[in-house]
Amino acid sequence: MRTNLFLLFMTLLSILGASCTKEVKYSKEALFKKAQDAEPSVTVILPKNLAEGIHCSEYSEGCLAGHTVRVKNLDMIAVEFNTEAEAIYAAKKFRGYYFKNWLFDDVTGEPELEKFVVEILQAKKP
Repeated sequence: MRTNLFLLFMTLLSILGASCTKEVKYSKEALFKKAQDAEPSVTVILPKNLAEGIHCSEYSEGCLAGHTVRVKNLDMIAVEFNTEAEAIYAAKKFRGYYFKNWLFDDVTGEPELEKFVVEILQAKKP
């Protein structure tokens, strides 16, 4: 059931984002696979409605989409950007971590999440 919801969510995001996506360094699917291969508990949390989801207006220019991700019962935010430079800028601004064109927010101060994004996703703090 969760797998079907995730596939539906990812298909929807791909359709919506295809028209405004420029150069993407690391796809949502590749990042999710990398995360789930290392930690099977990783899931994308679907918002109950569009108003409750992660909105790009909360982040810097170049944001494509934001996702709530649960790792070992802890939630973090993964935000996809057009370029790595935009992800680095956002990571500085929000004191988060970045990996390629992704920002990981709400991770700092959570040792389990920090360990996960650094060791598994090879994220860095700028």
